Amino acid sequence: MLNARPRAMAALLACIWCALFCFSDCFAENPAKADSAGDFGLTRVWKIHLHVSAENWKAMQPAAGGFPGFGPPPPGGGFPGGPAAGASPPKSGEERKANNAPPAPPAFGGPGGAFRPGSFGFNFEYVKADVELDGQTIRDVGLRFKGNGSYMLSAATRKRPFKIDFDRYVDGQKFHGMQQFNLHNNVMDPTHVRQALSYPVFQAAGIASPRTAFAEVSLTIDGECDHEPLGLYTLVEEIDKAFLRRHFQTDKGMLLKPEGTQGLEYKGEDWAAYSWFEPKSKPKKQETRRLIELTRLIHKADDEQFRREIGSLLDTDQFARFLAANTLLANMDSFLTQVHNYYVYLPPPSSKTQSNKFVFLPWDMDLSMGAFFMAGSAEQLQELSISHPHVGENKLIERLLAWDEFDKTYRDQIRKLSDACFGDQGLTTKSLPVVQAALKELIDQDAKRAAKAQAAGGPGGFGPGFGPGPGGPGMFGGQPSLETFFVKRRESVTAQLAGTSKGKTPGMNFGPPRGGGPGGGGFGPGNFHAPQILAAADADKDEKLSRKEFLDLSTKWLREWDKDKNSSLDEDEIKNGLNDALGAPPNTAPGGFKPPAGFGPGMFLGPPLLKAADTDKDGKTSKAEWAALFGTWFKQWDKGNDDRLDNAELIAGLNAAFGPPGFGPPPRAPESKTETPRK
Repeated sequence: MLNARPRAMAALLACIWCALFCFSDCFAENPAKADSAGDFGLTRVWKIHLHVSAENWKAMQPAAGGFPGFGPPPPGGGFPGGPAAGASPPKSGEERKANNAPPAPPAFGGPGGAFRPGSFGFNFEYVKADVELDGQTIRDVGLRFKGNGSYMLSAATRKRPFKIDFDRYVDGQKFHGMQQFNLHNNVMDPTHVRQALSYPVFQAAGIASPRTAFAEVSLTIDGECDHEPLGLYTLVEEIDKAFLRRHFQTDKGMLLKPEGTQGLEYKGEDWAAYSWFEPKSKPKKQETRRLIELTRLIHKADDEQFRREIGSLLDTDQFARFLAANTLLANMDSFLTQVHNYYVYLPPPSSKTQSNKFVFLPWDMDLSMGAFFMAGSAEQLQELSISHPHVGENKLIERLLAWDEFDKTYRDQIRKLSDACFGDQGLTTKSLPVVQAALKELIDQDAKRAAKAQAAGGPGGFGPGFGPGPGGPGMFGGQPSLETFFVKRRESVTAQLAGTSKGKTPGMNFGPPRGGGPGGGGFGPGNFHAPQILAAADADKDEKLSRKEFLDLSTKWLREWDKDKNSSLDEDEIKNGLNDALGAPPNTAPGGFKPPAGFGPGMFLGPPLLKAADTDKDGKTSKAEWAALFGTWFKQWDKGNDDRLDNAELIAGLNAAFGPPGFGPPPRAPESKTETPRK
């Protein structure tokens, strides 16, 4: 049952081979009949122009949305005009057409108001638009925004992620055989290539996964902008019926995209409790029962029953390869953190390629290759444990890896993938410079546009702290190169397989993100705001803050924020002052969302700052209390005892003072303890 069936690298080689050829004759007279294979490749760059009316652009703006990772949702549960907290999460396309799925959970929580991970509650609506693709115009397509974090971090700009649905308004309309595709803006990937290089690793493992290309996108909004360049996107094939037919020779069965559920949780025998598994079409009763059987087996069966029956419900060989690819890539924004960014598919019993067993499919790889800072720095994720690659508890992974037969298959697969993809002559290693060369000019143009927008006072993304490119400032800049990741990850995997290394067990915030440096203190407000504070207060430009510079800044803030001139600050004055000093999201960005007045960092940092300073508990901080707090902070944060605060000490100090936003108390020290590696 678990004998390894390593597949040839044909899928990846074909992808690279296609990229080497000119796509001169791809646009057949009838695009609905044309094949889409040549549309994808590592150097394939589409030219895409989106044309939408001003009325429809306005209708596209999300009616609801929250920022759970940055604190509680705004009062009322959304932005102006949005539904209240507890509204249903976004639906799209075929997700709930004629679907007997149970009612959707609230956007910001489930029973008892618990936070729903993996969803920011945005409600995206389709509108009609015209799309020009490499010179050919397709009219009346469906266009909407997409994404969670990638949308939030670009919501103040026009360069947001999009989904295009060709037959949304015209039945049967397709483009080169495709009904839908996605345009990812790579706001969290300064390299722009993680998606394009990660999916082929899954393909090399024999996992059905989306094909990719790139796109140079422009936008026309009638009366607002004309062919405005949005820049470089990654085009990603949709996992839909066409995808299923290509890989499984059928579009029947049950396709799920779990969102917010902690792994494959057992939620009892009533299908109504499984809403967060998000079936994409109407499931049959026998399909829903099969999912419940799988979750019950994972969580309720003893080891003997689990090992005897799991192979009848789950394609364990396919899951070993799926797990090996995720682990090799340190792809933590995935099933490894249990929350989202994967599909589960149950082919019908009549399928030629499967026998009514569940398979896992990958999705959304922009934080692959060690970039998911919530689970640790890139340096730590280079050493991700192959024995415990998941965050927290994941019963399915743990029970399978505890089974010697499965564990051997999994380790064989990760060894083969590591050699085939990340070695000196590995396919991924060799592909990287090819795709970098193909995109260099477009990436440079993107960086110039972002720099120009920032210089003009416009947003380069959402809020502060997001650098425009590799090595740039902010949370997503300063990453080790992908070349370094490939080398270090392979070295770590090889050492763990040989039993000479244990690797590192991940955990949310198990180490400082990029830019944190020594003592980085995990993820929190400091990663956003320390560089701003340093730039504002560093009078002598030595990239450190002396005690005088730090206290001078606190004095300046007190003076400027004290609007009623009573030598004290109340909560509103602190909130508004922090918004002015640290940069609330812009309220007038072209085409951007309109956050409520007062929304910004002060909304979340103001109350705890007042609480820390207000020692006499009178609801305001006096001049003496304010000065005392900042004096105490300087002494506590100066870990080098050199009477200076550098950027890393500022980050650690702010994170310790305020804690990670929306994720509970400050993180513990990095953890590297794992079980003894198994040879």
